[in-house]
Amino acid sequence: MEISGVKDIPELNDWLEEHHLQGFWQREHGRPTEYKPFLWKWEPIRAALMKATEVVSMDDTGMLTGRRNIGLVNPRMGGHPNAIIGLGAQCLLPGEVARAHRHTMAAIRFVVEGSSTAYTVVEGEPMPMEAGDLITTPGWTWHDHYNDSAHPVIWLDGLDAGLARLARSFREDFPSDQQSRSRPVGFSSKIAGVTRPSYPESPYPMAPYRYAWKDTSASFEALQVLEDPDPYDGYHLQFRNPATGGPTLPTVSCEMQLFTPGLKTKAHRHNCTTIYHVFRGSGATIVEGERLEWSQGDMFVVHPWLAHEHVNSLEEDSILFSFSDWPTIKALELYREEPC
Repeated sequence: MEISGVKDIPELNDWLEEHHLQGFWQREHGRPTEYKPFLWKWEPIRAALMKATEVVSMDDTGMLTGRRNIGLVNPRMGGHPNAIIGLGAQCLLPGEVARAHRHTMAAIRFVVEGSSTAYTVVEGEPMPMEAGDLITTPGWTWHDHYNDSAHPVIWLDGLDAGLARLARSFREDFPSDQQSRSRPVGFSSKIAGVTRPSYPESPYPMAPYRYAWKDTSASFEALQVLEDPDPYDGYHLQFRNPATGGPTLPTVSCEMQLFTPGLKTKAHRHNCTTIYHVFRGSGATIVEGERLEWSQGDMFVVHPWLAHEHVNSLEEDSILFSFSDWPTIKALELYREEPC
């Protein structure tokens, strides 16, 4: 095939467009994505969840999985905070059940308002949902939620949805609304923790797990006795996978940071995305010179390669929970980090 009548680049570009093609010279090169941080206040998030409990029924056949989830949209970026991970909030009223299903996406649940009689059931194990608890639901594990308490239960849902879509994301409903509770509470901590059975073979590395807030709080207390805060992250804890010693899940990491009164960290940057939730206290995070003032419940995002530092100017501790995609970036050997 010969192309006739084309004498210069603009005419060639027109011809290419007609045939749904594009020349390499037409693309913009070397211009990085212009990332913009954003902060979501907790009050409107919670108000939206409460209103959803009035108008969105858990039995609504229009919902695929019977979930009320309020997601985060960054208006400065034209959409969701990140292409790999997403974080949203979900609410379950007393007596309600979020139907059982499974999907190829890996997920975490961080409990904001909880109860010892509300549970996430993962692969038959009921995991209590008390405030500050973190529960993992690895990809393709059956999970459902139910609230037997007298109060609404609210948690954050974090998923690696964008990454899962690369291989086409799949989901499947359980035959009934709830799976049978075939394992006792605390089973995973005994079978996939520090001590593990040698026969049969050690448990699957993607076993679900519950990290109780009482244990996380005790770790912070012990850390402050022996160590100085990290200059960039304060007192910093990672929720490690007990079976592998690696990140929380293969694709994502969950972490918590404590800032003592008056603590100001140094600025640094890394090429992963981190979404934060303010679990306790108030403070500020300065991102590329822009000050994000946060208080309990608020959520904010720090995009790749943006310099950021944290400040606690009050007279009480501040604690941030975070959800990051750095395990994915590191697995691809693309990760970079440096002080600013």
